[in-house]
Amino acid sequence: MKITIETAKLLEIIDLGLRFVSKNATLPILQNFYFKASIDALLLRATDMEKYIEMEVPCTVIMEGAITVNAKMFSDIIKSIEEKQVEISVDQKSQVMTLKSAKDTFDINGIAASEYVALPEVPNENTITVETQTFAEGVSKVEYAVTEKNFSPVLTGVLLKAKEDNMIFVGTDSFRLSEFKAASWIKGGDFALIVPKITMTDIQKICEYATSNETEDLTVKYSENLIAFQVQVKDIKILATSLLIQGNFPEYDREEIMPRNFNTTILVDKNLCEKAIRKIWILTRDINNYIQIETTKDSIIISSGKTDKGAGITNIPAIITWTALSFGINGKYITDFIKIIKGDELLFNVVDNQKPLILMDKDETAYRYVVRPLINW
Repeated sequence: MKITIETAKLLEIIDLGLRFVSKNATLPILQNFYFKASIDALLLRATDMEKYIEMEVPCTVIMEGAITVNAKMFSDIIKSIEEKQVEISVDQKSQVMTLKSAKDTFDINGIAASEYVALPEVPNENTITVETQTFAEGVSKVEYAVTEKNFSPVLTGVLLKAKEDNMIFVGTDSFRLSEFKAASWIKGGDFALIVPKITMTDIQKICEYATSNETEDLTVKYSENLIAFQVQVKDIKILATSLLIQGNFPEYDREEIMPRNFNTTILVDKNLCEKAIRKIWILTRDINNYIQIETTKDSIIISSGKTDKGAGITNIPAIITWTALSFGINGKYITDFIKIIKGDELLFNVVDNQKPLILMDKDETAYRYVVRPLINW
């Protein structure tokens, strides 16, 4: 194998590829990139056996061939090369890759490409096309409500659902739930799939990369146990595949979980609310970030209650409608939501101090965030 390739082209795909390399693999080859040069392109693959990526980038192929080398080492070397082009050659007998530029030469001991795992193929029967920007936005609005470790596997994934002209993203850890309905997508059939959170954040990065390079569409293919995301960014082809999580996602769209009838609404400036919560955290960050919120005529009082460290209280102006009330909540859950919303005003929709409450960006009705209250002190 022998090729010459633009260093910038390699740099564009390396960071994406590293996200798919196994971090704690017992098999050394799973910490490697797979490279194959043929015709006029270099193929790069990476996997941790649960998610896979394949990227094809144009290059000048002098001699075809394949090898696998340590991904982190390869990445560090390429990032250190200052020249615009690099020559990559492989001695197929010794399985040594040589990286050469005008000033630098590096040899990397590799493992034969024949030992690398095959990438699974997803049939084309079920295919839809989604806007890359919409997909990235949808993931960002729900992934923070999902934990990567949970007693229930389905709660470690994002529900991706197509229904009635909407692409719906849902994430939950059973204490809070985030739902975003994106109306801007290209039809291709209804479905409901649970995709691992880590896969969704990786695909979000791919979509952001595609959007920054003015690539509008992402093709999604799925089967019973696999999902694949395909996009072409200029002359770079990207295919990412992942196992799906099997199981039934909670039936969250019920009144007892996601209420639609409220007794009280609270409208506050999101920045003032975040500052007030952080003040009270000084006393409660070690005890579930607990805060108590109490409504008055034209403000809300945020307090810590009595703790072993002391007590704190602050208030901010608010527009209150309907019934006065007081409830406890994990303050971090509120600040997580505040970081995501684009508008300046945060809307609390509350039934009472026992039932889930709905947080919303006042100007975005397609985005709902459900939080369970904590028991009052």
